[in-house]
Amino acid sequence: MAGLDTAFLNNVTRDHFIKTIKNQMYNQSPFFNRLFAKGRVQTMTGVSLNWAVIMKKHTAVGRYVGYDTFANQPINPTVIASLVPCDYYAALAISGDEERRNSGAIEKLLDILRIQFDNATSTMKEKMYTDAYSDGSLVGGRYGLYGLQAAVSASNIYANINRATAGNESWRSNVDATPHTVANMKDPTSVHYMPSVMRTNYTIATHDHSPNIIISTKALYNLYQDIAGVQNLQFDNEVANLGFGGVQFGPGVTLVFDDFCTTAYMYFLALQDWNVFVYSDANFSLRGKGWREAQNQDAKIAQIIWSGQMRLDSPWHQAVSTAMA
Repeated sequence: MAGLDTAFLNNVTRDHFIKTIKNQMYNQSPFFNRLFAKGRVQTMTGVSLNWAVIMKKHTAVGRYVGYDTFANQPINPTVIASLVPCDYYAALAISGDEERRNSGAIEKLLDILRIQFDNATSTMKEKMYTDAYSDGSLVGGRYGLYGLQAAVSASNIYANINRATAGNESWRSNVDATPHTVANMKDPTSVHYMPSVMRTNYTIATHDHSPNIIISTKALYNLYQDIAGVQNLQFDNEVANLGFGGVQFGPGVTLVFDDFCTTAYMYFLALQDWNVFVYSDANFSLRGKGWREAQNQDAKIAQIIWSGQMRLDSPWHQAVSTAMA
């Protein structure tokens, strides 16, 4: 074979490389890994992500006796939350020079293609995993993932609902902004003692259900392990698909670290309240018809694309400490 025609490139890409990049992207993050494992990556449709959320208590409830008249429902307790989907891409290319210099050696050409995909996966992973912890701000006029800083908050606008507005209390997360120094977090006699702070955050986020995963930085994870070793706290041997070890905080609650987690942050999350929605034809997929001859270049090009959004349905079951340093 003299080179790589686009049909061959498309077949190899879809049959092998797409499966690899999808598996890596959904499994090499502790957060995405657990959502993917629990089936919380779902197909998205339409131009935006709209859903109804309850903001007001049901008013047609009360006691009665005998022939008392029942109240009818005077208000609609729901409002529509809305998130804009976001798009990511990674470009792939093989130059004519690379094809000609390796003509007749299909293994060499496939190695070049593999290098392209490895680099695309690494770059896309860094971008999306970073945005998964972001505050959802536009960058260059473009939307990204509405990350944990955007979703787990108490005062911003999330999904077009203003948390500062009276009556929207259930849309607020539990935020601990108190500074906790390392020295105080190690001190069992301090109100800043790390297990005590964690227990407080866990309990204030517990209503109809409780957080079941705690995500933090490597430094805080190691600090908790040090405290656990000294205090003989219980360790958990739960391991996720790609080996994310966890330290047990409580029954069914595991503390993990993520290199992309914001410095000094610790999140207490109820995973049943989270979903990732993605368009089926843009789920780390080849754009359009796939590989094609580049215009005005001696090369073949393609793009891997992802389009969707992550969504939090019940903010009041989540908590975060923002100053554990």
